[in-house]
Amino acid sequence: MAKGYLRLYFWLLTPTLSRSQIQTFVPPGQNGVTYSVNIPEATASTGTGPIFFQLKSTTQLQWFAFGQGAQMQGANLFIVYASSSGNNITVSPRLGVEHVMPLHNPKAELSVLNDSGIRNGIMTANIRCDSCITWAGGSEDLTSSSSPWVWAVKYGSPLNTNNLATAITIHDLEGIAAINLKKATGGASDNPFASSNYMTGSSSSSISTVNTGSVESRRKAHAIIMILVFVIFFPSFALMLRIVPSSKIVYFHACFQLFTLALAIAGFGIGISMARSLGFIRMYHPIIGMVTVPSLVLFQPAMGFIQHRYFQRTGGKSAFAYLHRWVGRCLIVLGIINAGLGFRLAGIGLPIAPVGAVIAYAVVAGLVGICYILTILLLSLRKRRVSESSSS
Repeated sequence: MAKGYLRLYFWLLTPTLSRSQIQTFVPPGQNGVTYSVNIPEATASTGTGPIFFQLKSTTQLQWFAFGQGAQMQGANLFIVYASSSGNNITVSPRLGVEHVMPLHNPKAELSVLNDSGIRNGIMTANIRCDSCITWAGGSEDLTSSSSPWVWAVKYGSPLNTNNLATAITIHDLEGIAAINLKKATGGASDNPFASSNYMTGSSSSSISTVNTGSVESRRKAHAIIMILVFVIFFPSFALMLRIVPSSKIVYFHACFQLFTLALAIAGFGIGISMARSLGFIRMYHPIIGMVTVPSLVLFQPAMGFIQHRYFQRTGGKSAFAYLHRWVGRCLIVLGIINAGLGFRLAGIGLPIAPVGAVIAYAVVAGLVGICYILTILLLSLRKRRVSESSSS
């Protein structure tokens, strides 16, 4: 009897590192959803082997997902939804791919462990992954104290399918979590979530949370404003100076262009906010926008004003007249091209842009560009003929 108590006492004093260490993340505002991670000691020490994670929800969801990566593109994802029977789960390993919803990854090595399924309305997926140290598109640093993991949830009726590659619709919420894998390391259980011999912690935090509906509204506002600015307003108000024969037209030109600049600043602000929310602030579309819009705001009004003052004094053109004209034309062209490039980002964290919208933009932008170039050429040709006839 004394030996039994001694063994129990010794077991209680055993270092906690021998037990499974589990780090759990609860998405902001989603108390019914939890994501947990465990790294076995052997995996952490050798850099190879399985890792374990759990996706659990007490809320009825169409699907929910957890995966490795700092953004959806290139992430190693695991999407959970109800199976065809309605009382079990399907775990679909997928890869985040640009411009399309995540695609099924047949090369993923995973096992769905015991105690997984749907019971009393609770959906649980206990997963062992043997291909989560490296995958097509990334790798995991098992020593990281802030490893980025993406998550997403979609509300709605159960999918009820065993198809690992079934089509899914865009999430309602998504975000990025920072998981402390050092504190998630410990134990050697074949199923750490099925045992009571583990220690849980919450050494994780939310990096960002995105409401897809909110971002979608900002995307539409940004797209409409910037297309109007670069495809319609800037070219039209630039041609106004050359088409309308009035000495006062320069004032209308200035007022309309300042109004367009204000719209550009508003659309630029919305775009930057959206890019920060979705995590692609360093991609080509926002970078080109951060070059184009500030250049328009800082240089174009100043050069136009200097040329106007010069014209009032001398009646001629200064170097600023040509700079104002050609810098403006180049920035308009760059803006039109960048607006088209913006459609390519629509599949990252948002629904893909409708094909009709892309075609309509291409047609309108092409027609405006052709009309703009033809007008400039015809006006230049007419000016040259008038100059030649007057000189002769």
